[in-house]
Amino acid sequence: MGVFRFGIMGAAKIGAKFCDAVGRLPQAQVAAVASKSQERADAFAKANGVPAAYGDYRRMLERPDIDGVYIDTTNNFHYENMLLCLEYGKPFLCEKAFTITKAQAQEVFSKAEKQGLFSMEAMWSRFTPAVQKAKAWIDGGRIGQIDLASYHFCFVSGSDAAHRLNAPELGGGANRDIGVYAFEILSYLINQPLLEAKTMVNRFPYGSDCTDGMLLRFEHAIATTQVSFRAIAPETAWFCGDRGSIQLLGGHKGGGAVLYGPDRQEIERFIPPEENGFVYEIEDFIRGVREGRLESDVIPHRDTLLCMELFDLCDRENPQEK
Repeated sequence: MGVFRFGIMGAAKIGAKFCDAVGRLPQAQVAAVASKSQERADAFAKANGVPAAYGDYRRMLERPDIDGVYIDTTNNFHYENMLLCLEYGKPFLCEKAFTITKAQAQEVFSKAEKQGLFSMEAMWSRFTPAVQKAKAWIDGGRIGQIDLASYHFCFVSGSDAAHRLNAPELGGGANRDIGVYAFEILSYLINQPLLEAKTMVNRFPYGSDCTDGMLLRFEHAIATTQVSFRAIAPETAWFCGDRGSIQLLGGHKGGGAVLYGPDRQEIERFIPPEENGFVYEIEDFIRGVREGRLESDVIPHRDTLLCMELFDLCDRENPQEK
């Protein structure tokens, strides 16, 4: 097959990592970038070796040689950006959080499926060798049935209310920036039906969530997620069964995985080489588009929808005080 040509919507910092990852794949290329600002698009293209830059999304999407689109705009724009891709018949890989609400995500997926277009949330961490190794251990029965799991992820986002991490008008907040990793990695490895959820939220004075907790009851496991923009601690994740446990090292970045036995002794330690972890999700996206599929097996639509449903629940159960 020929070269798979990506277009990028947005000119964010994370887009540079995407360009680097695509550059590691011999049969893929970032052919164009588009931003609402021609100046930003030009600067991004120059910095990342992208041959074409547009100050208008539609001009890029009109190109018949763009095979797929990577969306790296702020959360509040994802919904309209994906609908625009669908208008031009382009499959897309959209950064997390996929949308602001579950209803938006349902609409996007439904329209993509009706058009026969592949659509996918960019949950790159599920694809990393460390998470895949943990999954292989779990699927192989190395720790038995998971009955307890936890995920903690926190850092200080600063006091700038206009920053994309914090600003409510940009879809900012701890849940949609880092809580999405905590839940979607945790639910992927537990791999049990979710039966019940309780949520707790503390908010910045300007409304967006700064610290979030979820208590989750799966078919067999009880799990918790705790994420915060106001605390400092290592990112940690544990999955515990009746035969042993697994610790993820480096959390969503896929730094490694450690398998412990029934006496809490270390059985095996897996440390992958340092690399650009975006490569694996990009390969999955290209494969899905070329095979004519509608969704990824690793991050299927139902998993994205479940995550959005929990964020809706957080907002309903913990509304902003007026």
